[in-house]
Amino acid sequence: MQLANQTTLDWDVVSAPLSYAAPDGTHAVPSRVALLRDDTYKMVGMVSPSYEVFQNSALKDLVMPMVEEGLLQIVNMGELNGGSKVFIQAQMAEDFTVAGDKTNAQLTFLNGHDGGTVLSAGVTSIRVICQNTFAQAMTQMNSRLRHNLEIHAKAASIQETAQFVNEGMKKYQDAAEVLATRKVRGNEVDDLIAAAFGKKSAAEVRARDTIQQLFRNGSGNSGKTLWDAVNGITEYTTHHAKKTVEGRFRYANFGTGARVARVAMDRALAMV
Repeated sequence: MQLANQTTLDWDVVSAPLSYAAPDGTHAVPSRVALLRDDTYKMVGMVSPSYEVFQNSALKDLVMPMVEEGLLQIVNMGELNGGSKVFIQAQMAEDFTVAGDKTNAQLTFLNGHDGGTVLSAGVTSIRVICQNTFAQAMTQMNSRLRHNLEIHAKAASIQETAQFVNEGMKKYQDAAEVLATRKVRGNEVDDLIAAAFGKKSAAEVRARDTIQQLFRNGSGNSGKTLWDAVNGITEYTTHHAKKTVEGRFRYANFGTGARVARVAMDRALAMV
């Protein structure tokens, strides 16, 4: 997916003291420091003095050993909100077959320099048949590390990338096979839509008609199984929910769309 803010992340951050101007002079802000990009010196966050920076170069170092071994290929790298959040997505060389579709596992790393975003890693899946990307339900960005003195030591555990991805994809594969053999009954698609969007009724979801159509005629769907229903919801979040490519990417990977996809999968599995 090509993004307008795609970058190689060849910059890190530096800290700078904060101060404010008052009638009686300039005063320091002792409880906060600014984080600035070292290429443009634009501020990307304000943090406490104890905040431990995890640099972009360190984020890339988590991925590059696997890339150099030929096990991963970086497919997407970029920044959000001017660099306050950054991400790397790398695709596994190994293919999986999920519910009859050829699938590649993809590892997404998210980091922030804004004081509120933790270092996260999670498994996503690309359905080759429609390039439908969504956060996998059972992994849910399941490595989350806060920016404290332990972050660099803990981040090393994420480097077990192959095992991390394979375990997540195995769970996803098993879940998909179950859903692909379970026929939809009654109003279950509407029930799934309502649950995914946190509404009492599907009628309250503005996207209901679009999702119902995608359930029946979306990429790779035939309107028969719970797997079709889940993919109708995820195809909506990745291809229809926002007007721009960048907006859809944020929504589906790091925003409400990621949560909607996870809830849809969890709720569908509960129906089995």
